[in-house]
This record gives sequence, structure tokens and C-alpha cells, in this order.
Amino acid sequence: MLQGIVLRVACCVLLSAGLVVFYVKAAEEKGKPPKDAVILFDGKSTEAWVHRGSKKPCEWVVKDGYMEVRGGDIHTKQEFTDFQLHLEFWLPALPDKQGQGRANSGVYLQGRYEIQILDSYMNNTYKAGGCGAIYGIKDPDNFDKAVRPPGQWNTYDITFRAPRFDRAGKRLEWARVTVFWNGVKIHDNVEIPTDNTTAGMGGDPKTPGPIMLQDHGSPVRYRNIWIVPMKS
Repeated sequence: MLQGIVLRVACCVLLSAGLVVFYVKAAEEKGKPPKDAVILFDGKSTEAWVHRGSKKPCEWVVKDGYMEVRGGDIHTKQEFTDFQLHLEFWLPALPDKQGQGRANSGVYLQGRYEIQILDSYMNNTYKAGGCGAIYGIKDPDNFDKAVRPPGQWNTYDITFRAPRFDRAGKRLEWARVTVFWNGVKIHDNVEIPTDNTTAGMGGDPKTPGPIMLQDHGSPVRYRNIWIVPMKS
């Protein structure tokens, strides 16, 4: 999140019913959630999370205000449709690794659409596979302005608009996403023309879904995770 600046994101979508505008409320201070935010991780409790598949309580390590990846993917108990998501992540240095072998994780919106998390600092990988990518769909804009070396905290501020369907179940629109990485806009209301990126949870795209964090075998850390659900 930008230091000392209120971050506001607005998206306008033209539907058959007319012009619909939805907005994202922002923290007034760096890292501070709005009053109407749902706190998903406050640095102490993982109560909001369960392990993928088994739905066992989250067993990731909690220490010094962060949780560290261990023992499989986790996702929120609560499910969401349209929202603003804020999260902070830290990537360890693995200089003996390259490409996808570097510190690697990902945040999945509705459990279906991944925004990649990877140590991409001076580390090339395949198309739409680096940090900030909508995985398998689109590389981030302004990569050089957003990327940081490993060992530093990063932020994602994500605005997600779920796909739209009519009453008969016919698709009207694909999902859309806007992403700020370390205060730099890297995706601007981008369409996601799939119902599930690689390794997503799948399920009916007409229904809400959780936030999922991926265990890709690296000790990636997360802190200060909150979400603001928005009216559809």
C-alpha cells in the first residue's frame, strides 16, 4: 500500500441493466484495514483458515506477526463474491534455485484465479508465470517498478469482480481483476477468460469462493490479510 497516501480503486462495468460502478475502500494508514473489513489474519490467529481438502484447522507456523507456509494449501472458511483484498507477503532468498524453483506461492481469488507469488527479482521464468502474473493468463504491467528483492515485505491490493451469469445460467461476463503490487498498478480491470487457473479449487463459477494461499514448498510468509466484501 502507498505510504501516506490513500489508495482508491474504482471500476466501471457496463451491464445490460445500465452502468454499474463499484468502488474499493482503502486504509487510511499503511497496513490499517477499513472499519468494514473482515480480518483474515491479524498476526496471531489462523482461526479464519482451514487446510484444503481435509478442512483441518490451519497448521502454518505463526510467529512475530506472520504465518509461514507449511503442510499444504489453506483457504478461508468464509466465501466471497466481489471484494477488495489486502495481503502482505515475504519471500526468502533461495539463490541456488532458478525460475519456479525460487520462493513460490500464490493467492487464489475465490479459490479459482491465481495471482502468482514468486521471487522474480533477477529471475526469469515462463510467460505469465512470474510474480504479479494472473497465472497462465497475463504478465504484470510495470514489473520493474513493483518488484523487490527477496527478504523484503511486499503488498498486494486486489479488486476482484466475479463472473456474471443470467438467471438461466448463461455467462454474461468473465471475472475481472485490478491489482496493485507495492502501490504500483500491474493489472487494470483485466478480464480472466477461464473459470479456474492451474491448481485452483474449481467448483461452480456462479457461486462464491474462498481466498486460498498456496503451499509450493517454500517458507513464504504472510501477514496483515483483510478483505472488504462489496455488493454485487
